[in-house]
Amino acid sequence: MSMKTLSVLLSFILVSSAFAQPTKMSTEQYIIKYKDFAIEEMYRTGVPASITLAQGILESQNGNSRLAREANNHFGIKCKTGWTGKSIIADDDTEGECFRAYESALESYMDHSNFLRENWRYSECFNLEKTDYAGWADGLKKAGY
Repeated sequence: MSMKTLSVLLSFILVSSAFAQPTKMSTEQYIIKYKDFAIEEMYRTGVPASITLAQGILESQNGNSRLAREANNHFGIKCKTGWTGKSIIADDDTEGECFRAYESALESYMDHSNFLRENWRYSECFNLEKTDYAGWADGLKKAGY
């Protein structure tokens, strides 16, 4: 192969890789990547790791959603009153809603646990064992999550 052919081939590879779509994370990849955060939060707050991961998977589309990618927001937590941190605007129930933005995914996981602990609607769940994922799922559903 001549140097000119090699140069053209390498240029093509570089240009085409610049336009390649990023690979979407699968559910299995998401679990592998974030399971340790969920486990840490389970021990810190009592929210079952399986519940945290399930909510993160659903809310962030396996970490592929715009909120997860651009704002490290894996749970779709909105700004609401009193939020003074960074934010990102996105459409959800209505156009142009304010969502919390985090420096890291771990920060998002911690805020999710705190959000559940501090919200009276979810207080009944904390009477359950952290191993009772079915009870937690039912309790969160009843509370309107």
